[in-house]
This record gives sequence, structure tokens and C-alpha cells, in this order.
Amino acid sequence: MTTFKAYFKKEIMESKRQYKYIILAVGIIAFAILNPFMLKILPKIMEQQLKGDLSSLFISTPKSAINEYIKSLFQIGTLFIIFTLGSTLNQEITEEKFLFPYSKGSNPAGIVLAKIIHYTIVVTVLTFIGFLTCAYYGGILLKGEQVSSSGILDSALLMSVFYFFNIALVTLFSSLVKKGVTAGLITLIITFLSAIFTNLDTVGKFMPYKLIQGANSFTLKNYSYTMGFIFICSILFIIITIIKMNKVEVI
Repeated sequence: MTTFKAYFKKEIMESKRQYKYIILAVGIIAFAILNPFMLKILPKIMEQQLKGDLSSLFISTPKSAINEYIKSLFQIGTLFIIFTLGSTLNQEITEEKFLFPYSKGSNPAGIVLAKIIHYTIVVTVLTFIGFLTCAYYGGILLKGEQVSSSGILDSALLMSVFYFFNIALVTLFSSLVKKGVTAGLITLIITFLSAIFTNLDTVGKFMPYKLIQGANSFTLKNYSYTMGFIFICSILFIIITIIKMNKVEVI
């Protein structure tokens, strides 16, 4: 527990010093503001370019704004998270920063858990803020079909579980490979490949991208099994990471 507390505080300090909070906030929240504005002005821009009334072709609603936001979170927000955290362990291993903590009896499990829990909390909070921000601006700028508050929160929860999976997975690869970019690329490939296999009857419901589909549906109904499976996989990734870090040679 002492190791966990010490490293949790350390992650907060280093995240501030390395501007990781700002990077993650930009990757997650920026599109919550940009997407509603883009949907608002896009028809006007296209009308000016094509010299005609295109309002019937661009039907933008508060719901579509959130759907576009979810798309941005999957395509771009995921990149920000994965590559920001890709070097969370391998950099410290390479630079022998674990030499002193390990020599003083620090628990590798506490180190791994502190890092993953810290960033999971940060990303989850930012995700919920992002969804609420997008819903707010979408409601002000756009007219038409709305999404209930419970639907927005359900989508934010599904997106948070998806991000938790990615955080656990990239941390695992960060303990296995020497470069953060490599860990990020491997995680990214697995994440994006899951979108391809989601529609398969045999394995589709086990794919992380299924959570993105659930987020776009604004409901947890029929997605609890997927959430449970992805959560268990994430826990397994954490356990494997702890086992690997117990075997790391720091000298």
C-alpha cells in the first residue's frame, strides 16, 4: 500500500510536469466542442462553395453531434491515450529508474496499479466531462433529436471501459517492449482490428469495438456481457504486467 501511494503521488507530479493532463484533455475534450460547431457551420460552408441550398443533405442534430464525438474519440482520442502512456513502464526500465525503489523493497504490484488506476481515473473523468460538454454545445447549436441524460452517461461509461482496456493493454506492452512507440503501435493495431471482427457472429461480442457500438446506441442494454468480458481481460493484462515487472532486472 505504501508503494501504491508513493507512486500514485509520483504519477500526479510527473503528469503535471510532462503536461500529460493537458495532452489527454486536448485529445478527449477538444472534439466535444469542435464537433457541434463543425456540424453547425459545415452546411453553410458547403452552400457557399456549391452555390445552393444543401440544408436537406446535412441534417445535424444534438444526437448526431454526440455520434460524431464518439467517432472522434475512437479514431483520435485513442491515439492520444495510447501514445501518451506507451512509455509508462519501459522508459523507467530503460533509464534504470526502478533500481532505487526495488532496492528499498517497493512492490511492483503497487507500481503497476498506481499507474493504471491513476490514468484510468483521469481518462474516465475527462471522458464524462467530454460527453457532457458535447451534449451541452450540441443542444445549444443544433436542433432536432436529443439524447437523454441517462443515455449520455451510459455512452460515457462504455467509452470509459473501452479506454480502461486500452490503458491496461498498452501498459502490458510497455513492460514487454523497449520503446513506447512500439507498445503504442501494437496496442493500436489490436484496437483497430477489433473493429473489423466486431460484426462476426462468433467473436463479435468479445471485441472492444463492440463498446463503441454500444456508446453510439446510448444504452447499456445488451452490452453488459461485453463490458464484463473486456473488464476481465483488462484485469488479466494487469496481472500479467505485475508478473512481468516482478521479473524485471533493474541492475
